[in-house]
Formats: sequence, structure tokens, C-alpha cells
Amino acid sequence: MRLEKVTVTLVGSEFPINVGYTARLIKNFGVRKLYLVEPNFDRRVASVYAAHGSDVLEDAEEIDFDGLRKRHDLLIGTTAVTAIRRANVDRLSVTPEEVAGYVSSSKSASLVFGRDTTGLRNDELARCDMVTSIGTGTGYKTLNVSHSIGILLYVLSKSGLQSRRLPNLGERDMFATYAYELAVAAGMQAHRAERLRKLAKRMTLRSQLDGKELGLLVSLLRKAADAIPGETDQTRSKT
Repeated sequence: MRLEKVTVTLVGSEFPINVGYTARLIKNFGVRKLYLVEPNFDRRVASVYAAHGSDVLEDAEEIDFDGLRKRHDLLIGTTAVTAIRRANVDRLSVTPEEVAGYVSSSKSASLVFGRDTTGLRNDELARCDMVTSIGTGTGYKTLNVSHSIGILLYVLSKSGLQSRRLPNLGERDMFATYAYELAVAAGMQAHRAERLRKLAKRMTLRSQLDGKELGLLVSLLRKAADAIPGETDQTRSKT
């Protein structure tokens, strides 16, 4: 897979060496862009480690999560701490090989990496469309951020998977919204309905449904939600 439609995002980076190595890796693999969310490092020091990738670092753009969301069809969060219970939707992870299939089918995707010491927070992972983790086969799962980036970019670059038409962000949001509305209308507790909404959104990516097929399901859920008077209008305004 060629990686021109892939970007890398670093959140809360503090160590210049890791940022510099990241810029170098981006240059190696032909990744399109480096984004920085809440950076806290010295760019001059980082450029020393970037070597021939110093131009990537110079062009790196500071951005917030809202801006990142607007520019990408797919956000892939990364973590070493995956869900133990299925109820922890934000940390349910897929393998790097599975990620490759989704990226190949997307219009644009960003690999989102967290802080050098603590990684991405739960609320940040919740803003991603999916989460991946690199298995080490040992109890020590935490990798240096630049090493993780190198491994994931290598896996993506070697993928020969055929792309398919993924549902776009609007279709995924709509499906999740109507699932949430029906859950609330059915009397589900608020926290469980919210968990269902998150799960429904991620299910749209993992289900193998294309945009047209998901559109049929959205139509069905919309008609069901519209058939329930009053309450769904209120919940829709909150989502």
C-alpha cells in the first residue's frame, strides 16, 4: 500500500528525540503529513534527530482534535492499554493488519499517537474511529512512540489488501445516532445507551457493510425512531 493518503498525529509530545525520529520515519515511508496536537517540545532539538526528514518537521502543522476530525475520514488511535472488559468500548482494539484493510479503503486516515509517557487519554481514544495496539507477546507492552510508528507504517506499507468502499463519517454518525435514540426510547440507562452509540459507530467499520448497505439500515432505524413520538426528537438534539 502506498501511504500518500496517510498522516501521523502526535498528541502532547514532549521528547524532541521521538518527534525527530517520527519525522524521519514519515520521510522514509512517504507519509503525507505530520500533525501536532498540544506539542510541548523544542523543534530545534527535534530537527537534529530528524536528519533528512527535517523538512517534514518544518511543515508539521499544529492542530486540535476538531480540526483533525474535519480533515480525515478515519482516525486510528493507538494504545498499549487495551480493554479487559468488552464494556470498555473506547479501548477495544483491532490488530495492525486489520487497520491496514480499513486504511486502504478510506479516503484519508491519520494514525494518532499519544504522549511519550502516558499515551492517549480515554476521551481522546473516544474521538477516534478505531483503536489499535501492537502485541509484544510479553507482559511489557509499552513501546517507544517512534518504534510504534515505525512498526505500524511498515505493516501498512506491506499490505496488499484490496480496498472497499467504507461508509463515510456522516453515515457512521447517523447510524450511531439512531441506535442511541432507539435505546433511550426503549428505556435503556443513559450510560448504557451512550456505550451503545460508541459501539454502533465502530461496528459500522468492522461489519464489512458498504455505504449503500449501511444506508438501508440507517433508513430502517430512522423510520423506527420517527415512529416513536416526542422522546427521540429530544435525544436527537443532544447528539
